[in-house]
Amino acid sequence: MINLLEGIAYLHEKGIMHRDLKLENIMVKKDEGKSGKVIPVIVDLGLAEYTGSTKYLYTRCGTPGYVAPEVLRLKSSDPVQTYT
Repeated sequence: MINLLEGIAYLHEKGIMHRDLKLENIMVKKDEGKSGKVIPVIVDLGLAEYTGSTKYLYTRCGTPGYVAPEVLRLKSSDPVQTYT
């Protein structure tokens, strides 16, 4: 879990929002080092966007069952409404 949260924190440090984070977009891979541990990998950045982009502020996206309520409450007719 720590590795997953560190991966999300890394994306946020770079100003990237995944926008479709769900179990299906978390894969595991075996560490190629001596430890041989299994580590999580965040995949499918197809809907990712930079947080500084105005495009993401108004676009509803993501898998319907996983979308946050604040995104669903956005009214596409009101360009002033945004989410973070």
